[in-house]
This record gives sequence, structure tokens and C-alpha cells, in this order.
Amino acid sequence: MPKEQATGSRRRKAAPEARGGEGIDALPGEVLQHVLSFLPVAEAVQTCVLARRWRNLWKSMPVLRITCEGRILNRRGVRRLNKFVNHLLLLRDRSAPLHACEIELSTFHSQDEPQVNLWTRHALLCQARVLSVHLGRDNNSFELLEDLPLVSPHLTRLELCNVVLNDSILNFSSCPALEELWMRGCYIQADMIMSLSLKRLTILDCIFYPNERTRISVPNLVALELIECWGRTPLLESMPSLVTGSIKLADCDDCCGKEAGGSCVDDTCENCSSIDDDSGDCVLLNGLSEAKSLELIAEPCVFILKRDLMWCPTFSKLKTLLLNDWCMKANLGALMCFVQHTPVLEKLTIQLCQAPSSRMGTEGSYNLTGQPFSSNKLKVLEIKCEKIDERVHRILTFLSTYSIHVEQINIQQSIGSSEG
Repeated sequence: MPKEQATGSRRRKAAPEARGGEGIDALPGEVLQHVLSFLPVAEAVQTCVLARRWRNLWKSMPVLRITCEGRILNRRGVRRLNKFVNHLLLLRDRSAPLHACEIELSTFHSQDEPQVNLWTRHALLCQARVLSVHLGRDNNSFELLEDLPLVSPHLTRLELCNVVLNDSILNFSSCPALEELWMRGCYIQADMIMSLSLKRLTILDCIFYPNERTRISVPNLVALELIECWGRTPLLESMPSLVTGSIKLADCDDCCGKEAGGSCVDDTCENCSSIDDDSGDCVLLNGLSEAKSLELIAEPCVFILKRDLMWCPTFSKLKTLLLNDWCMKANLGALMCFVQHTPVLEKLTIQLCQAPSSRMGTEGSYNLTGQPFSSNKLKVLEIKCEKIDERVHRILTFLSTYSIHVEQINIQQSIGSSEG
């Protein structure tokens, strides 16, 4: 073979190796593992066939996304998923750090359940900092970790959706680094949610144990969201570091027929048994009293906020407050009570989303005696309504009657409504 042809042949054979360092293959292994972590684990593992360099990259991914991509899992599908994930965890490089584990599964049959508790335990043993378990709404009877406590010195964020939670898992004394807890659609069978490290707590559309109030003990909390939950409204203990709180109460077990203008047939109703005396506990407002910004929204039939006003604390740090229609009942007694107990309030927003009712409720037993109107720093009053009706005029009359000076009054009507 001529020398020139031999040299060309060697160059042609060496060309593929030279091209191997171009494009995405030129990236460091850590970068490729980071890219793979955005894929579901099943797709990430399939990249092992791309080239020799990719063969073991999936074993060191910093994030595991275990998902069935919205499919309904039959018994065969659950077994295949269990087998695949168990083998993946067995073959994964245990020396590689695991930053997050996300488990997102749709509906599955209870005869053969995915081994979610096993995968969760494995993720915690691998020192995962973020753990997310999202199950389909049809599987909201699944008990996460059963009666075993949650133990991790590394976990900082926990997301739970449509699972059953008991006292063991909601006692986070063995999770000293946990700062964020997010729950949606969960069934909470616990006497207490407890954490000394928690900074942000979000509870959405959850069901609380109906027989006893769940106590929430999170003294270092900074931000709280309690939105449209069911069962008994939880009792908030002291939160001296709280900055923002958002409470939205819809249909729950804390309802009374008298609040809707009817009659009450519940012998244990706290509205009927405690509204005329000083017994009972302040459920929400004491725990929220250190906040700087609050949103307090309630449906008409929910009386727990109005009941709490019997023991209304002073909101010594509160600068921004949002209320809705419930504060209009009892001759503006609730609104009057808040104005008396918010000495540094700067902005008050009132949302009037419903048509005015002919039954505005009876006068509540609010502690108004001897309290001066101390909101002398009120700068902005916002009234959001569909139209300017008698409720708006009542609010403005209230302010003028008690010489509460507001620098700016904004009345915002819904689009398409006309002025009254």
C-alpha cells in the first residue's frame, strides 16, 4: 500500500475519536449528570446506549425523578415500576450526592402498591435535601411511612400530596435542617405538627382529623399559608418570627347554622357553647399576632375568626391587613376590633366579593371596652367590590364617625360593573 494511502486510512479511522470530544460530549461529566437529572429516571437510564462515556452517567445523577407520566398503573404496571426503581437504587453510585428525590405517581391499584415508602427511606439514607411525594387524588388513603418517624439531618424541603400523615411523620424533631413544608390534599391524622427549624409552611386543601384540633407548633416560622382545608381548623401556637400569614377558610367542621341565619343542631358546637362566655381557646389569632402582613379570608358560614375576636390579641407589628365580607357582620364589630388592636397598621384592604345579605348576623361578644382606636398610622384603605353599595358607605361612615384618618382611599370595582 502506498505511504499516502496508509496515512489517509489512519486519519479516517482516527476521525470518529476526534469528533467524540465535540458538542455535548465535550462537557464535563458533572454537567452531563446535571442535564440527565431533568429527565424521568426511565429516560435517563436509556441514555446509557448512546456511547461508552454515557454508560454509567445515570448512576450519579443528583436528582431522581420517579414518575409514571400520568398513566394509570394496573397491577402489572406497578410490579414493573417496583422492579425497575428497586434495581435502579441498587445499582446507583452510593458515593454520589443525592440533592433531591421526586416521586410523582398517578392512580394505582391498592392490591399492588408502588413501594414509595422504601424509595423514600432510601432517599433519606442518601442524604437527600429535597423530598417530594405526589400521588394521585384517587390514592389519598396511602399512609406515608406508616408509623415510622421521619429522620434526616440533611432534609431542607418536604413536599407531600394526597397522602395520609400521622403523628410520627409530622414530628420533625429529627429533621433539624427542615425549613420548608408544603402539603396539598393530605389527610392529617395528628395531634400536632411540630418543628423548631421550619421557616415556611403551606397547607392547601388538606383534611384535618375531625375529633381533636391539630396543634401547629412552629415557633420559628416566617411564612404561613392555610388555604381551604377541611375538618377542624388547626390551633396555631406562638410564632414570634412570623412575617406573612395567609388564611382562607371555606367549608369545614367549624361551621354553625346560626351564622347563616338558620338554626344549629350540634350540641358540641363551639359557636353556641362558647360565644357567650370566656371559655375556650383562641384558635388562630394568637398565633398570628406577631405577623407584619396578614390575609384573613372566610366563607360566611365559618365563624372561627369571629369567635377568636373574643380573645383578640394586639397585633403590634401588623402593617398590612386584608379582610373579606366576614368582617362586615355584627355591625362592623369585627372590623372595629381589628382597628383597635393594630396600632401600626398602614394599609387595610377589604374585599367585598358577595352580594350584601339581609341577615348580617348578631352582634359578637368582642372585647371593645376600654380600647382606644389606635390605628393612627393608617395610610391606605382599599375597598375591592363589584359595585359601590351600602357596605362601602358603612365602612366610610365608620371611619369618619371614629375620626380614623386615612391618607388615601382607593375603591376598586370589578371590570364590567357600574358605580352605585
